[in-house]
Amino acid sequence: MKLKFYLFLGITFIIINLGLGSWGLTESSEARYAEISREMVLSGDYVHPRLLEIQHFHKPPLTYYITSLGYQIFGINEFGARFFLQVCLLLQLILIYKIAELLFKNEKVAFYSAVIYLSFPLVLIATRNLTTDAYLVALILASIYSWLVYKKKEKLLALYACYFFMGLGFLNKGPVIILPVLVFTIPWKIIFKEKWRLTIHHVLGFALFALVSASWFIVIIREMPELWNYFFQKHTVDRAISAEKFHRDQPFWYFFALAPAVGLPWFIFSLILLFKNYKKQTTGFNKEIQALMWSGGLLFLMFSAFSSKLILYILPVFPMVAMIGGFYLHQISEGFQKAFIRTYYVLIALVLLALAVLPFFGVLQLSWISRLLVIALIGGFTVVLWRRSSGNRLLLGLTYVFTTMVLISFAMVGNQNPYLINTTKALVEKLKADGLDDAKNIVIYDQRLSSTAYYLDRPTVTVHYDRYNTNREVQFEQNERYQNYYLDINEENDWNRFKRMLEEEDNVFILKGRTTLPGELQILLESKQMDEAGKWKIYY
Repeated sequence: MKLKFYLFLGITFIIINLGLGSWGLTESSEARYAEISREMVLSGDYVHPRLLEIQHFHKPPLTYYITSLGYQIFGINEFGARFFLQVCLLLQLILIYKIAELLFKNEKVAFYSAVIYLSFPLVLIATRNLTTDAYLVALILASIYSWLVYKKKEKLLALYACYFFMGLGFLNKGPVIILPVLVFTIPWKIIFKEKWRLTIHHVLGFALFALVSASWFIVIIREMPELWNYFFQKHTVDRAISAEKFHRDQPFWYFFALAPAVGLPWFIFSLILLFKNYKKQTTGFNKEIQALMWSGGLLFLMFSAFSSKLILYILPVFPMVAMIGGFYLHQISEGFQKAFIRTYYVLIALVLLALAVLPFFGVLQLSWISRLLVIALIGGFTVVLWRRSSGNRLLLGLTYVFTTMVLISFAMVGNQNPYLINTTKALVEKLKADGLDDAKNIVIYDQRLSSTAYYLDRPTVTVHYDRYNTNREVQFEQNERYQNYYLDINEENDWNRFKRMLEEEDNVFILKGRTTLPGELQILLESKQMDEAGKWKIYY
């Protein structure tokens, strides 16, 4: 089984890297992380993250460092930005395999869990778009695995490894790393009726965690003490309980509605199997399943209770779901097995049908060659599995084919539909083709487009009027250099500066769709030539 798992890892690593740099950086999160990392590499300043020439302290720097390493190896491009996310995904699969093997002492269950985890669309979203979330989950899993090795094999080094990985998680996304680890370890101790012991090794381990997690914070807060309140009040407490300030507040039921869709179909399959097996149990679930249920369930409820909600926030729940699914797949009834297989046939057919038909209605732009290749490849593998496999082998094979289909389709659609996936790569290509990329200033009105600066390889000017994400935090700037790249036209001085830019002939202005400028500024804008690139209007 281990040989099969290693083969699975090797094939998966090849597939997830195919076409990885073929679509543009998507706004806003991926482009933001990629651009901060680009500016970091170009400036050589790895202490002060900057976005569009303004210091940006929303997150600790670990994701920027990893992305910068990708740039150093592969160059500043999309593949370099995303490569280590694929390494991260591979590590997640290994850790899920190892954790499931420790819990259930069954290599088949461990293998099933890894395959199921890879199939979740949310996992693929997290590793196809550069954010902190995939790295966070890898570090959560590394912490939990290390803790389990310490508990089950009594290896002290594993305890220190747990604290070390938690420290790295803190450097990646702040104190959120603590919650999933505690929500796993505390129910575990209650379920297994373990005594609560605090030893010198726990104290030293916590010191290691504090040292690793605080390293960058100490450096930056010594330089700017006001960042202490900024980090822990605004970007920790306020994000959790006052998300409306960040335009991220959603109702309690938000994750309940979306989780089945972004976990299709194994999120639903796993819950069905869990419920059906509960009805058959006379003595309750085994303790390992209870630990996964409680940790995954409590984590899901906690994230639902927080007012700040983005769909990737619940990614740490999905390893628990995958291991529950892997455990019950090992003992699945023939009836459920056949029902799940039929579900996959339907899903694969629907996606292939959508790829074939949607271009005729103008919804997608896809070349007939790419459509034909995907339909032939996926359809061919599905038929081969149908004819030559059965039982769990067929079900897992269809799971993997579906995953491969989603990966290939996403790369193909993203490459041929840049405006659909919200990247400005095609916009910048238009600017370059028209010779507008060397204008004195490229001014973007009331949109924060990190990918535009990325693809132009030069600073742009962001103009803020009333959109939340263009209202930049400039209180940490040490000089007035940022004013060359940022205007807040609610301020009189910046209004006048923007007006002068409009009066000059060597500036380019980018506006979205039907956006208009306030007052007399629109008259100045209309005196210029206008061209279009997708949903963007270019004035020059």
